[in-house]
Amino acid sequence: MWITLLVMAVAVSLEPFRIGMSVLMLNRPRPLLQLTAFLCGGFLMGLTVGMVALFLLESRLPESAHFTLPRVQVGIGVLALLAAAVLALTKGRPRTRPVWLTRLLEGQSLWVASAAGLGIALPSVDYLAALAVIGTADVNSTTRLAALLTFNVVAFALVEIPLLAYLVAPERTHARLIALNDWMQAQGRRGVAVMVAVVGVVLLAVGLAGW
Repeated sequence: MWITLLVMAVAVSLEPFRIGMSVLMLNRPRPLLQLTAFLCGGFLMGLTVGMVALFLLESRLPESAHFTLPRVQVGIGVLALLAAAVLALTKGRPRTRPVWLTRLLEGQSLWVASAAGLGIALPSVDYLAALAVIGTADVNSTTRLAALLTFNVVAFALVEIPLLAYLVAPERTHARLIALNDWMQAQGRRGVAVMVAVVGVVLLAVGLAGW
């Protein structure tokens, strides 16, 4: 379970949108507070959804609805490879951001940063897949909670690390995060496809090994 979970969390942490939002928070007034509010919002949403799914909903499902961990890993791996193929073979259309959204994001309200963190941690396909991995593992409640916390900590690594680094070297942290964001943007859809494909291959290998 742990290898699968860490691989998925690293993939989530490298999402271009997540990195871009971290850059945006550093560009707003009071960047340290903005990034902190963003991180707190993300953790609040991620942990709340995870605990509800793992400790409330999962316990009410019939036993026949449970899947084994290797099957879940293989299933997620196959879906990841299919998603990678779609990303590699299709071209994305450039999107323009509405004027009202630009003004909202460029303001200084900490509530906006918190709401952005809540929004970025809404139950996505990758997060639901991670919860499925935790839920199907044969572990106790304490280990499940530890797995949930670990996933969220790793998934928000590129928010946490800049937050700590900003305390020591704000200008250098800002410059390096912008450089990383620019590099991710330059990779485009194919770069994301490669990352998703690597995750898919790892999940397939781990799942088939434990089948």
